[in-house]
Order: sequence, then structure tokens, then C-alpha cells
Amino acid sequence: MSYSTAGQYLDDTDDAPVTVLERFATRGVLADEFISKVYSCPECTTEGLQYTTVCPACHDPHAVETEVIEHACGYVGPESEFDADDGYRCPDCDDELTSVDIEKQLRYVCKECSEQFQTPADRLWCRECAARMPPREATENVLYRYRLTRDGKQWLDRQKQARQQIVELFEERHLETTVDTTVATEDDATRAVHVLAEDSLMGERRVVAIHDTPALETVDPFCAFAEAADAHPVVITTSGAVEAAVATRATETELTVLALTEQGTLEAEYETVDEVRPPTDGLFQRLSAVLEIPGRR
Repeated sequence: MSYSTAGQYLDDTDDAPVTVLERFATRGVLADEFISKVYSCPECTTEGLQYTTVCPACHDPHAVETEVIEHACGYVGPESEFDADDGYRCPDCDDELTSVDIEKQLRYVCKECSEQFQTPADRLWCRECAARMPPREATENVLYRYRLTRDGKQWLDRQKQARQQIVELFEERHLETTVDTTVATEDDATRAVHVLAEDSLMGERRVVAIHDTPALETVDPFCAFAEAADAHPVVITTSGAVEAAVATRATETELTVLALTEQGTLEAEYETVDEVRPPTDGLFQRLSAVLEIPGRR
């Protein structure tokens, strides 16, 4: 089971796509539509388990449904055990049998331990590691189709709006811009940025990070990377607020902080909040923050 399209847009700091999508649905950012269920091996996580049956005594799968004969003396065995030159003979009591004495029925016979039984035990078999487990012990995965809710669309629109506005601003200054790209430093460290703006003639370079409510724990490593990449860091808040420590840093260092207004323009004025729940650069954390913007002061 995989959500390959979603995985293309996640960062290394995010969890697996299925985990991220489930969290989005829990928060109401995504709406989920049930499609089906699949089961995976609890030992190696391989999907597509195959159904089989096993002997309830020794758990070997070589238990085959066989036509058997039950004699009045209580002995039960395959028809081949009753075959004799002159007809049928019970291999247990040695009685000669007539057709009236013979009662044929279907039973499972284990070829490993010779156990006979009416109902085999259910198992799921992993074709990768050969593990066999009762169905209830397999890992159940529910498949959904996801779509953006109104809250999710609102977040996406704000993110796209912020990107478009900063791109237009850079282009007015005749900078060459690239959206959602990867920037490398001289020591080959790389980082995904929302916007890269360059003027190769003047040697000017700017990198942009867009967040709902930027926190210092996010901004600090971004600024360190920008310095290593010989670029000026620009942080955009789509909520109109930043952590107070970020505002302080912007006044003390070469950090530009811009706010996306309700009118969809970028301004240098923004509000501050005491503390933001520490996020990471992952898509899930960026999206989660839009639903939990702290109270402003």
C-alpha cells in the first residue's frame, strides 16, 4: 500500500505518507473516502498476504481435504487403507466390509502428523518471509481516497498566494526566480526552499521560507543554511504573526520577515506571539500550524 503522489511532496522530516494523510484527516484538513482494506505481514510489513489453511494440531499447511471411510468400530481412514483383494477390510479390526458397512465422508488429513479433522485453521501466508499468522494477527491497513477540505484549501491558497507575491516582487527587481527548488552550499549540503531568487551579474541571492507562524527553532537553521549558501534569508508568515524571538532576530541580523496580509499583499509589518509550538520543516508540521495559530498580543 502506498500513496506515491503524496510522497513526492513530503520532506525528509515528515513521517510516511499514510501517517501524514491520516493526521490531516483527523485534523479536518483532508476528507477521507473509504476504498478498501489490505493486510500486511507483521514480521516484514509485506503486503498482499495469501490465504491458506493449516492443521490445527501441528499448524502445517500440508493438510488436504480427503475422502475417508468410517467403520462401525470407530476407525476412520482414507479409502486406500480399506482396499483389499476381495473388497474392503478395516485396517484396525480386520473385519471384512460390505458396501452397507462403508460410510464415506470428506475430512482433512494432515500429511505431516496424520491428524484428521473437519475444519482446518485459517492462516495468512507471507510470500516474502514465509511467516504464517492467524488473520487477526495481520496488520490491517485501510485505504482511503483523500481530498482537501475547505480549511485545507484555505491553507493551500495562502501558501500559493505568498509564493506568487514574493515571485512578483523579485521579478520587479529583475531577479531570476525559481519556485520550490533545492539549493546547495559550497560543501554540498542541500535544502529545499520555497523560492530562490538570483542576480548572477550582481552576485545577489535570496532564499525564501514560507510558514504559517514562524518560530525561532525553524528560522535559526534556515538562516544558518542561507549564510552557508551565500544567500539572504527571507521568511514569510501567512498568519501575519511570528514568534517574538524571530522578530528580535530580524532586527539584529540580516533576516527579512514579511507578512501576507488579508488583501494578499506582502508587508514588512507583522505581529508577534510569545511562543509557537516547535515545528519542523516538514509539510505536515507546516500544514498543522494553520489550525493552531497562538493568540496574538
